[in-house]
Amino acid sequence: MAELRGDATARAEIFKQLLETLLGGATSPTQVKSLRAWLDDSRPDDLVRAVDQAVAAGHNLARLKPAVSKLINLMHDSLAKHRLQASLDDPLFASLLAENAGLLDWLANGKSLTQAFNRGLATVEVDGAALRLSSFCSGLAGLESHLRKKENVLFPWFEAHYPEYRCVRLMWDIHDDIRRGLKQLAELLDTWLTVPATDGRRLGAAAINATLGKLYFDINTNIFREECALFPIMAGLMAPATKQTLFTESADYGWSFLNRTAAAEFERLALDDRQRSDSLPTATAHETFGAATGTTGESAVAAIASGLVGRTGHLPPEILGALFATIHLDMTWVDQDDKVRWFSDSPKRIFPRSPAIIGRDVRNCHPGSSVDRVVAILNSFRVGGKDREAFWIELGGRFIHIEYFALRSPDGRYLGTLEASEDLTDKRALRGQKRLAEAMP
Repeated sequence: MAELRGDATARAEIFKQLLETLLGGATSPTQVKSLRAWLDDSRPDDLVRAVDQAVAAGHNLARLKPAVSKLINLMHDSLAKHRLQASLDDPLFASLLAENAGLLDWLANGKSLTQAFNRGLATVEVDGAALRLSSFCSGLAGLESHLRKKENVLFPWFEAHYPEYRCVRLMWDIHDDIRRGLKQLAELLDTWLTVPATDGRRLGAAAINATLGKLYFDINTNIFREECALFPIMAGLMAPATKQTLFTESADYGWSFLNRTAAAEFERLALDDRQRSDSLPTATAHETFGAATGTTGESAVAAIASGLVGRTGHLPPEILGALFATIHLDMTWVDQDDKVRWFSDSPKRIFPRSPAIIGRDVRNCHPGSSVDRVVAILNSFRVGGKDREAFWIELGGRFIHIEYFALRSPDGRYLGTLEASEDLTDKRALRGQKRLAEAMP
């Protein structure tokens, strides 16, 4: 049996079948007992590969999530032995773990606030408790920067370097559950604070407690899966230079739940790395361009050096860089094979991007709820069914217009898709006219 547990194929099959059983219903005590030796020896790879196979098989994520939670419960004690530890020599994972520790402290404070709220339901103190709970909920919004680091920096790297990567799709879906939970909790608390003290408040309190319970479960689930499964695997695969690069990219998203001293230290480490990167020879840019476009050597050097040359003039590389960094328009180019090859780097981007997404399959750049729609649009562009598709959403009180354009060569060959997003909030508010002459001093 011990020799069998050392066989990767046998391990993969055991945990795959166990997850399939959990998808069909609960396991029996007899079955769990028969697998006890495997469960006691379970490892991060076992969980990640089992989830990968289930996602690849097309299981619905909403149905898969509770089954995976049951599997993790069975593997919990063994997985906990693999919890990642990191020092400042590894600032990427040290910062992520520090954010988790700060988040857990924040959640502990939220528990006491929730208890005070429930104790005060029959007293005049309840409104003050609800206000404090609302403030706690607002503070949880800081979790967004941590989630975006994973989605835009860590997940792309993992997809490119670990064949059984699809567990991140399930994790992203949990991220979206957390986002929905935070929004719902904020709305419930806002309603509570505006509704008179009636029976409706008791119903509202029940909804608040239920939403908080689900939110706490999702956040704690996410932390455990990071620290005891995903992060240990990633840390073992990464070279020190890779960790440093990804840390610098992740720093662009800021820090969540860190005290000022810790945040300042990580910011200093990121700044030091940026300065080292800026001192690298120009050839690094040529290598990056070549990896993204398939050009090599002198061809890559010449392509970068020439900038944009055409019948309407010449834009040198320096001007191109300044142009895309200045205009308030997010642009991303996905090539004919649905791989992300370029994005504009405006300091006022609406949707965050990281260099880690270069070469990433566009299917992995979107949450599960929207990926099918994105693929349908690209397929329509590819066969010539459409040339553009537009959407508009409200995000954080801003009106965002998103448009996809099919890119084609003069002979009609499909070259990929350009995504362009613009914040139209201020432009929509314009009235009347403002002529050039009127703008002169």
